[in-house]
Amino acid sequence: MSHEKLKVAILGPLGTYTHEAAFNAFGSGVVYDEQNSIADVFNSLSPDVPLGVIPQENSIFGNVVETYDLLRATNSTFVRGEIILKVEHCLLVRRGVKLHQIQKIMSHEQALGQCRDFIAEKLPAAYSVKTKSTAAAAQALLDGPPDSAAICSSICATLFEGLEILFTGIQNERSNFTRFYTIAYSQQTDLPPVPGNTCQMNALFRVSPPSTPSPDISYDIVTCLKSLDLSVARIDRRPSADGIPFRSVYFIEVHGFATGEKSVGTIESWTAEVEKAASRVRCVGGTISVIGIW
Repeated sequence: MSHEKLKVAILGPLGTYTHEAAFNAFGSGVVYDEQNSIADVFNSLSPDVPLGVIPQENSIFGNVVETYDLLRATNSTFVRGEIILKVEHCLLVRRGVKLHQIQKIMSHEQALGQCRDFIAEKLPAAYSVKTKSTAAAAQALLDGPPDSAAICSSICATLFEGLEILFTGIQNERSNFTRFYTIAYSQQTDLPPVPGNTCQMNALFRVSPPSTPSPDISYDIVTCLKSLDLSVARIDRRPSADGIPFRSVYFIEVHGFATGEKSVGTIESWTAEVEKAASRVRCVGGTISVIGIW
C-alpha cells in the first residue's frame, strides 16, 4: 500500500492566503503544489494531483473572474467543497525589530492599499515597495536589511524561521473574507478524511446557451430556475465563449435546505437529487451541466 501524501494544488507561493485557506482545510498531512495562476491550478489537476484550492469571491472586491471563466469551459474539473477565510493582514518583521526601526514596508500592491490607514498612522515616514505577492514580501525579509517589514498572512510567521508578528488585523476593512472552492480532477475523486468534510448539500450548475441559436430552442434562465425547484443561493454570469456576442453562461449555486435550516443528508442522496434537478431543466430545453456537489 502506498503511503505517499496527497497533493493539493494551490495558487502559490507558499504563504499566500490561498495556501492559508488550504492549510486550514487539509492541514500538514498533504503536499501543497504551488502554481503561478488559477489556470495553472486547473491545468495541474491529474490523478497525481487530484485536488486544488482556488479563490472564488472576496467580500469586498467581488467575484474572481478568472475562476468563473475557467469553470465556463471545463468538462471534468469538479467543485467538491468550499473554504471561507477571514483575511487579516499582519505586519511581519525579523525577530527583535521594533516599530520605530522600520523604514521600508513590502507587500503586494493590493495589500499595501488595504492597509494604508495603518501605515499612515503607525509608519508615516516609511516608504512602500511592491512585491509580486504577500508571501514574497515575507520571504524578502530574510535577506533584506533589518529596517524592513512585510504585510502578509500570519501563516508566513510559521513558514519562514526568524520572523515575528508585530501587529495583526491592520487592514482598513475589518470585514474582509475570501471564499475558496476546493476543486477536484473529477467528480469521482476521493476527498481526504479531514474534520468538517461532510455533505453541506450545496451544488453548482452551469447553464449554457444552445450550441446552435434557433427560435425553436428555448433559452430562458427564469424557466431553468423554476425547473430546478431547489433553493438558489446565488447566480453568477459570464459572457459565453462561443464567439457569438451577448450570449451568457450562468452559474447557479443551490442548496438543498431552506434558509436557516440545518443541512442533513448524504452525498449520495444529495447527488441523486441534484441530477434529477438537472434532468428537469433539460426537459424544458435547457443546456445544463452539474459542475459541483459538496
